Amino acid sequence: MNYLLLMMSIGFEVLGTSLLKKTDGFTNLLPTVGTLMSYLICLFILSHVVKRLPLSLTYATWGSVGLILVTVAGIVFYHESLSLYSVAGLFLVVSGTVLINVF
Repeated sequence: MNYLLLMMSIGFEVLGTSLLKKTDGFTNLLPTVGTLMSYLICLFILSHVVKRLPLSLTYATWGSVGLILVTVAGIVFYHESLSLYSVAGLFLVVSGTVLINVF
């Protein structure tokens, strides 16, 4: 259940971050409201997850999975490119997260 809540939190974080580009500096009302509500829900759920799981494990997983999903969203929805250095950086983030979760 805790990991399901963590994944829900990550989903709302990815949604909020993906909408952030559409806010145009918080001048477009609907994307701005969507971004703020997504972050609010994300942090509310995350605050309950850290009651039950270790903070380092929770934040490492939240941050790295969120980063990977936001990268994918940028590629799919905003046609952003990914360099070899970006791929290497993502690999290092995933490796660090695995180490934190295992040990």
